[in-house]
Amino acid sequence: MPSVPPQDVANVWSALGQMLARSRKAAGYTQETFAPLVRYGRSTIANVETGRQRVGRDFWTRSDELLGTDGRLSREYDRIRLASNQHVRNGVAAIQEFQAAGAPSYSSKAGEMLARTSGSDYLMGEWNSFSTLTSMLAQQRQAVSPDALLGLIEAHRDCLSTLYRKAGRAPIRTDIGAMLAEASIVASRLWSAQGNRTLALAHCAYARQLGDRLGNHRVSATARIFESNLHSEAATLIEADGDIMIGLRLLDEAARASTALSPAARARLAAEQAQAFAALRLPREATAALKRAEEAVNDLSPVDCVGLYSDWSGARLHVYAGTCHLLLGQPHQAVTVLESAVQMLEHDHANVNVALAAAVDLAGAYAEVGELEQSCALLGHTYDQLKAGGNHRGIARAQRARQRLARWRDEPVVLELEEQMAA
Repeated sequence: MPSVPPQDVANVWSALGQMLARSRKAAGYTQETFAPLVRYGRSTIANVETGRQRVGRDFWTRSDELLGTDGRLSREYDRIRLASNQHVRNGVAAIQEFQAAGAPSYSSKAGEMLARTSGSDYLMGEWNSFSTLTSMLAQQRQAVSPDALLGLIEAHRDCLSTLYRKAGRAPIRTDIGAMLAEASIVASRLWSAQGNRTLALAHCAYARQLGDRLGNHRVSATARIFESNLHSEAATLIEADGDIMIGLRLLDEAARASTALSPAARARLAAEQAQAFAALRLPREATAALKRAEEAVNDLSPVDCVGLYSDWSGARLHVYAGTCHLLLGQPHQAVTVLESAVQMLEHDHANVNVALAAAVDLAGAYAEVGELEQSCALLGHTYDQLKAGGNHRGIARAQRARQRLARWRDEPVVLELEEQMAA
């Protein structure tokens, strides 16, 4: 299989999903009977079969075993991943070519590429590598350590910044600027994961201002959505002094451009609003926002779930809904919803950080309903995973969740957890 350009990625995943559906039906399984055998929910099976959700290789190998497909599903999965990753390597090669030549040649190379550009053909060839790399790096931020990605995305961003400056009044300048803004948002997420809130905010603010100057409503709204998350500290689940009101104002500004946003972006926007309203103990507003998020999720198509929104699915919305219950002081409902979300995400290797956040919030919910041992065991296990992955923002979330155990601070199981998290 040759490399797969971004516009065709959704189609090949959808084709694999259709292969799964045909094999499942031929083996006599319904989605309901097949789902527990592969340790997923029915909605995940439905999403995978329509190409809306991507799952890890374990799912496909298990499906091959159950359906007697002689490894065809997992081999096709491997072929798609290999072909998709070829575009990342192309983009990396373009960046390395720029950097290896040094500053003078770097500027010259940028000028040559700009001079060769005409009309809308910039999405072909070398330009396509830049566009694809931005999207692919954004998608990998959930599954790969931020330390491993940060240098690459910053180098990519620097290349785009140089190209943007060299473009002058060229028609392509606006398109390069949009890619630069998106790369800045991806870098912001990685700086945030590393615990550097200042640089994370700076990158998002830069992207927002650039989007505004370019008149690109989609980019500026996306920057506001992610900047809001930083200001509110995910509605104070990460740090106690998050400013929810700044976050809500940014989300309100983003909502004004909702017609320019994809369903995945609208789902993220509404879910962030719901979480902020829940933190303020406004249940009616939180419920209405979750309803908007659900409507957007129902409109998702595979082509929407790419780049910064590659992690969007029904499972992701489950995490937000469960967290809202927790923030609204409804821990039993939170346990029910978050247990379902954790199960749905258990084998989703493309959304590791989402799964870990769900586990942290579930541990907090366990604490609120008095399930002390379950809370400590889950929080301790998840904390170790976050620490191993270098996810400092996730670690801060876990440390905030630990505070829910304060009333049992003298219990042996809590003392053991304290020692583990202090090590």
